[in-house]
Amino acid sequence: MATTLKKEGISYIFESRSLSAVVRYIYTPIEGNLSDLEIEINNNDAIRPAQGGGITIDMGNREWPADDEDIERHLISCEQVDDVVEARWQWKHGEELADFLFCFSIRGKTLQVELEGGNGKATGLSLGWVEGALHPRLIHLPYFNLGEAYPGILCTQGAFISSLLEISHTRATRLDAAPPVPVAGRLFLNGGCSYAQRSDGKRNPVHECWLLTVSRHFEEVIPPPPALEIASEVPLREVVWYNIPALSSAEESYVEVYEQLRTLKQWGMDKLLVNHPADVWRDEPGPAGLALEASAAKGGDDALKEYLEAVADLGFSYGLYANYRDLPASRQQQAARLPDGNPVPTGADTVLLRPSLAESMGIEHANALETKFGKSYLYLDAHAATPPWDRVDCDAGIERPASLLSTLQADQALLAGLSRRGPTVGLGGSHWLYPGLLQGYAARLAGPNPAGMPLLVDFDLHHLHPFQTDAGLGSVEEFFGGPIPTEEKNSRSIHLDRYLATTLAFGHAACLPHIREWGLAAALKTYFLLQPLQRHYLGTQVESIHYHHNGNFLELTEALISGAHEYSQLRVTYRSGFQLHVNGGWLEPWTVQVGEQSFSLPPASFLACGSKGVLAYSADVGAGRIDYCQGPDYLYLDTRGTRMNLGPVVLDGAAVVRHHDWAIDVYPIDCTDPIEVLPTYFWQDRRLPRLRVLAFTWAESEPETVKAETTEKGVVIQQIPGAYKYRVTLPEWMVAPGN
Repeated sequence: MATTLKKEGISYIFESRSLSAVVRYIYTPIEGNLSDLEIEINNNDAIRPAQGGGITIDMGNREWPADDEDIERHLISCEQVDDVVEARWQWKHGEELADFLFCFSIRGKTLQVELEGGNGKATGLSLGWVEGALHPRLIHLPYFNLGEAYPGILCTQGAFISSLLEISHTRATRLDAAPPVPVAGRLFLNGGCSYAQRSDGKRNPVHECWLLTVSRHFEEVIPPPPALEIASEVPLREVVWYNIPALSSAEESYVEVYEQLRTLKQWGMDKLLVNHPADVWRDEPGPAGLALEASAAKGGDDALKEYLEAVADLGFSYGLYANYRDLPASRQQQAARLPDGNPVPTGADTVLLRPSLAESMGIEHANALETKFGKSYLYLDAHAATPPWDRVDCDAGIERPASLLSTLQADQALLAGLSRRGPTVGLGGSHWLYPGLLQGYAARLAGPNPAGMPLLVDFDLHHLHPFQTDAGLGSVEEFFGGPIPTEEKNSRSIHLDRYLATTLAFGHAACLPHIREWGLAAALKTYFLLQPLQRHYLGTQVESIHYHHNGNFLELTEALISGAHEYSQLRVTYRSGFQLHVNGGWLEPWTVQVGEQSFSLPPASFLACGSKGVLAYSADVGAGRIDYCQGPDYLYLDTRGTRMNLGPVVLDGAAVVRHHDWAIDVYPIDCTDPIEVLPTYFWQDRRLPRLRVLAFTWAESEPETVKAETTEKGVVIQQIPGAYKYRVTLPEWMVAPGN
């Protein structure tokens, strides 16, 4: 690839010539804003990537748009200095003046535009809108977000164009993606940035670096996340997350949660990370920053300690909520400031902790928390859940006031410090800005309706997955952008199907749905369908990602240009040999052949295979859709309302089947009678005596023997009220064969 710079008339032409494309960036200094820039791709008609964009300014006690003609923009000079074009502009309104320097240079396939100056009058930088693009399509990458919105990548003329601000270069107060409300006839790639006033009434001088990249290869227009210190590994690879929802302010709250967890344990769910909400510290809704005193209404410190000991006795890991954003309003000396000098409110009686104090105070609090309540995971709120510009300190008396970059770097120092002192996970949502700093994130997808986005997994799997364990996609309700009708909250809900398939597609750990709302069966399906698969892909590099359409498997660039990605059918292969097929589409089924077996994947379904064959699927294998997972020590299945013979059992419903020491345990889940167990599936080539069946109930500590019909093939069980497990085993008088 070669780059050149030349002048034609008053225009400067930056050319990037590669094997796949010739791109010309043309700067003609006429208007004094970003409308002066054009792009030509392979000699096609010019595209204006930032029409109407440029620096916005405060003059005459009002803010002016970047292209407002009431602002006089005078070109002072424009010259080439080595490989950089320097354009100096002076803006005038009445008696007010502001000076700006624009520096243009080309680095590979990227035009780099540095802008600085403004005498503290500039209020921001708008990146404008696109004009002249042929058949334009916008692409948004899941997890590459600015708050709740996503920068757009333009696909046009067989190439991709990104328009981004370099976050490590900015002095702005906040970044924005495209305007939240569409403007008729205008195509926005990105929003830009804004400069808030400091508490002394001034603004930071403009200091921005705009990166405009054109390439035929999509991977080249997306910069990787920042390279940061990587947190030490902790054993999260096989753990399923359960983020406990809100707790009531009542003494029995811990008892209710414990009984729920004990039930999960009895069902065989051994590997859980139980994360606790802010309610363990508070009695009323609101933030719980730097809290060390447990909720009085729930029994105070003693009740919390007793409960946590009981959770540990179940064998579960647990996380305690921590918040280093919010302070009691009485501690105003440590509070960040608004432009008017008042503390930044975060709640009815809380204010924002200065970002510069968060690291030292956070680590001190985390140590005190461990001393008081014992060693656990820290479950961190706020700092990776929302972008750094939500926590900016505008106090003119601090170093780098009103700076989102200052806050980002303080956040990164806090997260790295917490991980060094002990295992820490946190709420995600903006966690791409903090890759690898925590051991894991509850990976909420941003936006009003994340489930509606095409299933593009490359950014997450290539840039985030190698460095941390992410879990879930937010709650099921967050994933779908709002409440889900109560009648649709169950283990066979299409909402849960899509949530689980998408969790797998992004390579995330399973996250249990809220059990009170979704029911035990939904939690069991989530755990037993996904947990055995996690060790095959968590902590493992991705080998390849392909998008399927009409029998073709396309890499990312081909899929985006053809539009195949919009069908959301993908195949992900890991270096471990694990291979995943996911149909994240909404309409069309997808038939996948594995050996001699054919799987029809309806919308919101998956098929997972290891090096030795099929491991799990939610698919139609000929008699209707079923859910199936062959774990290392159990079999999970759900026939979804059809009576079927699946390996060791014949049933209508869902069940977990375990085999050990000449016993077969069956945990029925929403099954209709009868259940037939086929012992010869496990005990092949054996003459079997009349087997007995034991029923385990919640009320009794010892099992009871129940009558069962014996057939030539197996044992037929009629369920009894209150039983959660049935054991098919040898008669009492008979020792295990071989003993």
